[in-house]
Amino acid sequence: MSERHRWVIATLVASAMPAIVTAQDTTALRQRLHRLELLRHTAVVAVARAESARRERLDTVRSGALVILVRPGEAWLVRQASAVAWARLDSLYGGEAATLSSTPMLFFLLGRPRPQVAHLYPVIADSAATPPDVAFQLVRAGSAVIRAEADTVLSNWTGPLLLAEVPAATENARAYVELVTAPSEAVRRCYAGTADACAAALGLLAGDPALQWYDAAERRALVADATDFRLGRLRSAADACTLAGSDSACLEVLHANGIQPPLSTDARQSLVRLTLASGGRGALGRLAHGTSRSLSQRFAVAAGMPVDSLILAWRRTIIEAKPKPVTIATARAWTALGWIVLMGLMAFRSSRWR
Repeated sequence: MSERHRWVIATLVASAMPAIVTAQDTTALRQRLHRLELLRHTAVVAVARAESARRERLDTVRSGALVILVRPGEAWLVRQASAVAWARLDSLYGGEAATLSSTPMLFFLLGRPRPQVAHLYPVIADSAATPPDVAFQLVRAGSAVIRAEADTVLSNWTGPLLLAEVPAATENARAYVELVTAPSEAVRRCYAGTADACAAALGLLAGDPALQWYDAAERRALVADATDFRLGRLRSAADACTLAGSDSACLEVLHANGIQPPLSTDARQSLVRLTLASGGRGALGRLAHGTSRSLSQRFAVAAGMPVDSLILAWRRTIIEAKPKPVTIATARAWTALGWIVLMGLMAFRSSRWR
């Protein structure tokens, strides 16, 4: 970014500051902050346009809060994709999706040189990409930008994305399998209906996760399953854990090597999804930026209900997502068995088996 462009942005920001500083009324302050954000967005886009014009002509595609710079020959592809992508982002993240307006994106196809424009978020697609393919990449890029704006406590808790690009039913079904199979005392108590155990299994409570998630026998099993490569200098502590049954030695190994949570990001992201559905369009903003509260308190505020109620609602949702067993009609089962027997007899009658 040139010095001239920096000066333009600084002037715009500085011109709005006195009014903000002197504003006493909360509503007026919010309005001025909104205007300031619009000024910042206008300046960012203006700088991006100036740089693109100086190096290579690019078109600007807008859809909702998405601002995408693209080569003219690929603009049709991005126009079709961006409308689908924005609808998806808006439905996923609600009001927080509007923050994407301050992060213009740069789209280009794989195999072609990247346009020489700095300070834009890159979005890359295959040279044979269709509009649905590009929409998928735009949603992933938008999700990554929104995640980067959240504080690290929440982003580390959720994993690579705040919400995965999979259907909610699939996500919940995966979480159900974990809920009934995970070798964890906390998960078993959660399945039985204890809200605190669910909160612990999801990693929402402060404290030692090795003690919250697993009992002594499970901790020994975790250490026993660790590879020699991971144990290293902890070999003697691991032996004391697995051979002598020392729980303090088990904890030493687990604390040193780290410990995997019993419920994966599928379960955690399903809780985020339920929270956003319960709390409305402003829910993610309350969840992502309420850094003065604990994580469990932030979920309660975002969802607009006590955290125990939210956790139990999540548990009911996961239980109801139990995969349906596949049933086969009796006639079809006998027909299949008959074909298996017939194929077996034919195989034994062939010359190869004589």
